[in-house]
Order: sequence, then structure tokens, then C-alpha cells
Amino acid sequence: MAAQTQSGIRLSALCPKFLHTNSTSHTWPFSAVAELIDNAYDPDVNAKQIWIDKTVIKGNICLTFTDNGNGMTSEKLHKMLSFGFSDKVTINGRVPVGLYGNGFKSGSMRLGKDAIVFTKNGETMSVGLLSQTFLEATKAEHVIVPIVSFNRQRQIINPEYKASLKAIQAHSLFSTEEKLLAELDAIMGKKGTRIIIWNLRKDKDGETELDFDKDKYDIRIPEDLDEATGKRGYKKQERQDQIVPESDYSLRAYSSILYLKPRMQIIIRGQKVKTQLISKSLAYIERDIYRPKFLAAKTVRITFGFNCRNKDHYGIMMYHRNRLIKAYERVGCQLKANNMGVGVVGVIECNFLKPTHNKQDFDYTNEYRLTIAALGEKLNDYWNEMKAKKNEEYPLDLPVEDLQKRPDQTWVQCDSCLKWRKLPDGIDRLPEKWYCSLNPDPQFRNCSVPEEPEDDDLIHPTYEKTCKKKDREKLRRRLEYSQQVNNEMYFKTPSVSSIKNALSSISRKEGALRSHLTEALNISVTRSINTSNNRLVSSPHLDPENSLKRKISGCSPITSKTPRLNNHTFDNHTEDDDDEDVIILEESSTPKPAADCDVTIVKTEHINMEQGSMQEEPCGAASSEDKYEQWTASTQTEIPSLVVKKEEVEDYADMQLLRSTLETSQEEIINASETSSVDFSIKLNELRNQLQVANQEKENYRKQCEMLTNQMKILEQKILEMNDNYVKKEMCHQSTETTLIFPDDKVENFKEKSPEEVAILYEQALKEMEKLKEQCSTLLNLKTECSKCSNNENKNEVDEIAVQLDDVFRQLDKCNTERDQYKSEIELLEMEKTQIGFQCEELKREVAQLKATIPQVVACANDSTTSNIEDPVSYSDEESLKLRSLRVNVGQLLAIIMPDLDLQQVNYDVDIVDEILGQVVEQMHEITTT
Repeated sequence: MAAQTQSGIRLSALCPKFLHTNSTSHTWPFSAVAELIDNAYDPDVNAKQIWIDKTVIKGNICLTFTDNGNGMTSEKLHKMLSFGFSDKVTINGRVPVGLYGNGFKSGSMRLGKDAIVFTKNGETMSVGLLSQTFLEATKAEHVIVPIVSFNRQRQIINPEYKASLKAIQAHSLFSTEEKLLAELDAIMGKKGTRIIIWNLRKDKDGETELDFDKDKYDIRIPEDLDEATGKRGYKKQERQDQIVPESDYSLRAYSSILYLKPRMQIIIRGQKVKTQLISKSLAYIERDIYRPKFLAAKTVRITFGFNCRNKDHYGIMMYHRNRLIKAYERVGCQLKANNMGVGVVGVIECNFLKPTHNKQDFDYTNEYRLTIAALGEKLNDYWNEMKAKKNEEYPLDLPVEDLQKRPDQTWVQCDSCLKWRKLPDGIDRLPEKWYCSLNPDPQFRNCSVPEEPEDDDLIHPTYEKTCKKKDREKLRRRLEYSQQVNNEMYFKTPSVSSIKNALSSISRKEGALRSHLTEALNISVTRSINTSNNRLVSSPHLDPENSLKRKISGCSPITSKTPRLNNHTFDNHTEDDDDEDVIILEESSTPKPAADCDVTIVKTEHINMEQGSMQEEPCGAASSEDKYEQWTASTQTEIPSLVVKKEEVEDYADMQLLRSTLETSQEEIINASETSSVDFSIKLNELRNQLQVANQEKENYRKQCEMLTNQMKILEQKILEMNDNYVKKEMCHQSTETTLIFPDDKVENFKEKSPEEVAILYEQALKEMEKLKEQCSTLLNLKTECSKCSNNENKNEVDEIAVQLDDVFRQLDKCNTERDQYKSEIELLEMEKTQIGFQCEELKREVAQLKATIPQVVACANDSTTSNIEDPVSYSDEESLKLRSLRVNVGQLLAIIMPDLDLQQVNYDVDIVDEILGQVVEQMHEITTT
């Protein structure tokens, strides 16, 4: 490969295989078709129509794209067949879609291996070839594009084009120059472009990837067979878990939404595509705004509405420079499998984002991510508002996504000027071709009138986001409530001084009690030890000293331990608000029981541990009594307020109880010391157990009384409320008498009664409440039945009246529209009638003058009545030529009035046209006179 250089520096080469490599950016065939449609739509071409069709040339299936735009010169055609040349600019406010100068190459080579371009711009006609087959056959090392140009006289402009012409004839479907010129003639008008693509891409079965047979007016993508489900269908890669919209596999459906505001008609296989204004063909339309921070003070308008055609096709339609980039992109609540956001379609023009080369996605930048997040939030707002509004208006109807909907507005495009016009409500059927002159609104009845202006300066949403305000209000209230709770907890937390005072008072009282208990126990223990020593001394086989040591070591030393409450203990309790309000103080450790302890004592100890939830020492009496004192004192302390429960009364009662038990215990211990120390410990344990059981029974009774008292208070309150309600409603006199069983004086004495009496009264009150509930239920059932009957009757009458009124209004609207249409048609017919009358008068005068001046020509024409119109006629006089041209014009005018007149069978050299014109003029005169 000879390297090309410029100023001694090598130029980059472009391998022919790059044509296929470049086309792989289009994973979807319709994206390649859209590139060719964009080239005709851009303002430098400014085509009004583009025809897309399938044809067969020399046994090859071909795709053809023909437009009536401005065409191209040979230089511009060369740039289009090259890479990276894009000099498109905005013209008259129309922004070009093309950005990279790569669309035609990637799109055409994606559809087929070979493409030929025919174009004419009014001065010259050019033909260019971009063919992978040609490059492979010639084993080219660079991409070669043969181009040939013709002038108006259908001759080659430059002899240098002969080599290109020879290459095109040899490697294209058109082997002669005449066939090339015939394809140029197929472009209607003086300007336009025609693209023919052949060697279309095929699948593994040898069939083309595009289906031309299923619908003769459409180009579709064949359905695939799903091996898992056995169903046939087509799904794009990014829509595997969604219901596929028709635009994914139908070119007609895709081209109908290809542009946000269509300015060009697309005709697919001979039938015009019904393009739609996607932002104005929705139901319940509302507009929102997006203010991205990276766009300074600019705002972007977002349109939301419900899809009227299929509720399963929903999401965001994202456009860039009026061109669709992403269709039905789901955001926000639509991404969740909860039927939220179903049917909602959003429309946004993202000119601030950058599309990818195939124009099917945006670059995944930070701006794109922020935009998608904002769209999700705003779609959620719209969905919540519409759902709340619907539930308020029609609470018993179907969900908002299942309601039958119609577009809020009706818009139609003029087939002449391609402007969009808004029609009044009630017009359902439109003719195949619609013009501005058919507009019922006289303000926009002319093609020269510009379109209705849009509110581009939208600075606020068109709807109020009440649900969002309510959510913010709820969040604010929650924050205020949590702050208030935190403040209350902070102020209720006790100070260190109060904690110390409470602890000091508790410790003083415990110290006084412990001193009395310790003295008594010391006396009893010393007596028991003396007696045991005497017994040991009397025994000649035992060592008294060793025996005494074993006995003393078997029991724990008698000491009065005062447990400490450090700050860490209170900190732990203040952190957990759900814990109980009682602190149980325990010893730092539990000594193991002595080896010589009795089995019965251990069993009694185990039971006491379960009942009192504390650990006991079975070895020493003083230690056990000391722990019992600690347990009773600790249960009287309340956390977190650290206030002793009923401090004065309960402490005094506990002191009296302890004194009495001390006295009895001293007497029993003195008596028991005479027998044995083992009997003394057993009795002491029994006394401790009795005290514990009595205390526990007291607590249970107290809790039961409090619970019953609270229930009676609640019951009293409910009875009083029910009494007031039934007296006001005057619905049941017996129930009001029943509620008087519990007077106020008896309710006050409930607390003085015993628990058994309170329980009996409580059961009686429950039975009476059940009776009252039954009476209430029967009355409510009667009331609901009555209200249902009355509501059904009224509702049926109102529905019938509403249906009748609806029919009347519909008929009235229909009559008004028909009247307006008839009026417009009458006006048009009157205008046409007056114009035809003037033309007929002028033509009649001209014919009379010509008859008077050329009698000889008429005589010669009578001799040649049998001659055909296509036979060559030699005219010697210029007037005869004028007469013939005049008759041709008159014939065309008469064909408008008389559709049955066949102009091909009319001989313009005779006066047949004159006679027909005379008859028409006489009929018109009769009509005007009548």
C-alpha cells in the first residue's frame, strides 16, 4: 500500500472493512433507517416528504429512500460519502439533527452492503456509489466512492467522470447510462434525492432481517421464538422485562413518534404515516419544570400525561433537538413492581445532554444521572396528584390507570403547509388529506397564518403538588414531635445531687435496720456457738479447736455489707427507656455453699431464688437476712426519676415488720440454740420464706386492686359517653336507663370494696355493655339499609338525567360541527363558482375572437377529425398553436367541473372543447338565474 503524504507527513488511511465496523454501532435496524430520515429532515435539505419503499431490481430486494428536498451538488455528495464532514447549521429556527457526519455511512451499511445515491439540485444531477462489494471485488486498499455528474442536457459535465461512470455501471444494479438517468427522472420535481440499498442484511436462515410480507403498508422486524415460553415476539435488549411497544418492531409506529414536532411527511410503502404530537396526544396533561444546576438559570419543560392508546406503554420520551433518543424510559415509581406510575408518559427535550453516535441513548454522565433522578421525582409527584384527585372525584370507580381516556386536545397537520392546527373538541373523524382551509377556527384557516404560540416561558408547574406539601407537613410535625420528646426527656433526667440525696436517705435507713438486725443475730449466734462448743468439749474423741475452726470456716463471716450504686449503673438505665423502673441491687459475688450443708436447705433456697429473683447464701443466717434487707430496700427505688415509691408509708411499714420479725426471730433463735445450730438455720429459712411469700401476696393484691380500679374508671367513662350519645340521638330509651345502674356515689365507693365484689360488678358491666352493643348494631344496620335505599333511588335518577343530558350535548356539538363544515364548504363552492364564471366569460370571448379571425384553420381542422392527438401536426400559423394551447387549458378546467371527462380522448384541433364549454356556460347561467 503506497502511503499518501502531505508535506512529507503520512496521511491516515481508511480500510474498506471500516464500513462494516462503523455500521455495528446500530444494534437495531430502525436506528439505521432513522439516520437516513434525519438527513432528509435537516434544514439544509428541508424535504417536505420522504418516501420509503421496497422494490426488486434484477432479482435483488432493495430499500429505497426518496425525498423532495434541496438535493446536493457533486462536492456535497462527496462529503456525504466521506467521514466526519458535518457543516449543518440552524436555518429559520430549525436545528439540525446531524452532529457527527457519520449517519449515512453507518445507517446504509447497517441495512445492506451496497448503496447508490441519485441527487439533483436544479442545476446538476449526480450519482454516487458506496459499495462494500465493489471494494472487495477491486481489492481496494482505501474506501473509494465513484461519483458522476450530469448537466441539464443529460450529458456528463467532466470527462474525468467517465472512470467513475464505468465503475458504477460495472458494480451496481444499473449497467447503462440510460438506466441511471431513468432513476434520476424518478425523483419528482427539479430537486430531490433517491437512495437505493441492496444486498440487505440476512439472518442465519437466509431471510432478510426486515419483514416486508406481514403488512404490505409497513416494514417490520420479524418475531423471534422464545424457547422458554414458546411464544413469538420481538424485544429490544433493554426491554426484556417490559411489554414491548409497537414502535420497537414497526417502522410505521416508530416513525410516527420519531420527532417531537414533525415538519415532514413520511410515506411508507405508498401510505402516509399518521405522525402525532406526542406531547399533545395525552390525557390529563400537566406540565412541570426542571431547573438543573449545571444550566445556570435555564429551565426545562416536562410534560406528563396518560397514554390513551395502551396503558402498558409508559415511561419518559427523551428527545434531543426534536429527535427521539430514548422511548418509554421508566423512572421513579415505575421501576418498582407495584403498579405505580402505570400509563404515565413524560416528554422532555434534553438538548443539554449529549447523545451517543447511534442516537439511541445518551452519554452516561453526571448530568444524565441527575436528570433521570429529577424525572423520577417529578413523575412520582404527578402520579400521586392524579391518583389523589381521582380518588376524591370518583372513589368507587376503577384505578386511574384503568379508566378510559381521550386526548385532552386534537391536533392535525396541514398537508400543504405542514403546520399543526388545534381543532375544537368533538371532531373524531378527519379526511385523509386535511388543509388549513378546513379549520373550523377562522383565525387559523389560512396556510400563511403561523402556528399557535406555545408557553415556552413556563416558570411554574401547571398543577399544585398538594400531596408533596402534605408529606412535607407530616415530616415537619414528626421532627417537631421528636424534638419535643427529646426536650422532655432531657428535662426529666435527674441531676447528680438528687441522685446522691436519694441514695444517702436509703443508705441511712438501711443502716439503722441493719444495726438492729446485726445485734440480735450476734447474740443468737454467740449463744449457739457456746452451746456447740460445750458439746464439743464434752466429747473425748474430737479436737475442740479444729472442730471450731471447721464450723466457723463452713459459714461466711457475719458482716453488714452496704451495696454501692455508682454512676455507671444509672447511666445504663437512663439509656434504655423500655426497661422496668426497678433497680435490683446484688452482691458483687456469690460464695459457694459449704460442704456440710443440708440437702433440704439447698432445695428451699432454689425455690426462693425463683420466687424472689435473687441469689441466696444457705450457709449463714446473718448473710441471708442481710440479703433479704437489701432486696426489699432496692425494690422501693424507682428509675429513671429515682424517687422512692411511697417512701414514708412503705419504709415505716417495713421497719415495723422487720422489728416484729426480729423480736420473734430472737425468741425462736434463743429457744432453738438449746437444741442445735442446724435446727436454728432451718427455722430461720422458714421464717424468711414466709416473709417473702407474704410480701409477694401483698404486691399481687395491690396490683390486682390497681388494675381493677383502672378498669372501672375506663368502664365508667365508656358508660357515660354511651349514655350521652344515646340521650342525644333519642334512639333507644332502654339503653339510657341501663346506663344508670352505676351512680356516681357507687362508683366512688368501688375502691373501698373488696376485689371479689369489684370483679362481680365488672362482670355485670360487661354483660350490659354487650347488650348495648347489640342494640347499637341493630340500629346501625337499619340506618345503613335506609340510607342505601334512598341513595340508590336518587343515584339512579341522577344517572339517568346525566346520561340524557350528555346525549343531548353530544348531539348539539355534533350538529354545530356539521353546520360549521357545511358553511365552510358552501363558502368554498361559492368562491370556486365565481372564479369559474369569470374564467368562462373570458374564455368565451377569446374563443369568439379566434373563431372570427381564423375560419380557414377551422376548415382544415374539420378535415382531420379522425387523426390522433399523438400524431405529429405541422402548424404554419402561430395563431393555430395559440388556439390549441387555449383549448388544452380549457379542457383541463372542464375536467375539474366534469370529473367524467376523459381528456386523452379529446381532439384539441376541432371545436369539441368549444361546444362542451358552451354547454357548461349555459348550465351555469341557468343555475345562477334560478
